[in-house]
Amino acid sequence: MIHALSYVVAFTPHLKPWTRMAAEQIGLQVEPLPLGQGARLRMDDKYQRLLLLDANQADMIMGFEVADAGALEAAGGVLADAGFPVRAGSRDEAELRGVADFLWFRDPDGRRVEVAWGLRAAATPFQPGRPLGGFRTGELGIGHVALITEHFEEMCRLYKAVLGFRVSDRAHAPFRVEFLHVNARHHTLGIAHTGGPAKIYHLMLEYRDFDDLGRAYDMALENPESIGVTLGRHINDHVTSFYLKSPDGWMLELGWAARTVGPDWQVEELEGMSLWGHDRTWLPPDKREEARQILKSLARKGVRVPVVTDSQNRTANP
Repeated sequence: MIHALSYVVAFTPHLKPWTRMAAEQIGLQVEPLPLGQGARLRMDDKYQRLLLLDANQADMIMGFEVADAGALEAAGGVLADAGFPVRAGSRDEAELRGVADFLWFRDPDGRRVEVAWGLRAAATPFQPGRPLGGFRTGELGIGHVALITEHFEEMCRLYKAVLGFRVSDRAHAPFRVEFLHVNARHHTLGIAHTGGPAKIYHLMLEYRDFDDLGRAYDMALENPESIGVTLGRHINDHVTSFYLKSPDGWMLELGWAARTVGPDWQVEELEGMSLWGHDRTWLPPDKREEARQILKSLARKGVRVPVVTDSQNRTANP
């Protein structure tokens, strides 16, 4: 049913620092909207991938992609039958997003979620905000979103039983989380229960070139307070990444060399979240220490995984 994470809408009271970070550090293309109402952030040949809108308080909406108008109607029916009332997006909202049509509903945490089809191509080639080798998107979508939820079982039911997401793997330490995929990207959604309030944890964007990640990290090191999770490598999708705090508090995971999943994928119970690094400064002291001990245990065992570069994955993203 759902093909990919197509776009994200971010409402922000910090528009200027957002657009500066997006262009100068991350390398996105920034196209200002009229009258200072926001900006479209491009990362490929699409009309937009992140839509920034000026607002009094921060919020974020995920926009998931389906194939066509029939698939959108079917998704609306499935959601309504499962107890999630749906509403049609307005024509003005669809035009702002650059999609043919969309609907929206609220998840168990009360967050607005959109399902759309027909995200149109841009009229001009992608021009990054700084020299880049580009971002890995295409049929894999723009990346993944990780949510912290207060309703773990209900959220998992929505995305797995209702919308058809499939489990990639799961973990119980240092907190409970399930990673879900809809295409060859290892996961499009992560759902975590940490004991904290429901919120957006991060949005992951994947560079094609390792040096582009390194240069983003160099810039972050000039302002260490901007780093929410240090450089490290995940144990499940094998991505090397760090987490940059957005001006609104939630984070952007900037990564490289994530592996993909196929039809023979086997679900695993993970020993932890990362192979090395990824010190999560936001965790309470006891959970942070637990995460450190997991890394030490993996190191003692000599756990290693291969690096699969983007060029080796081009069949998944022509």
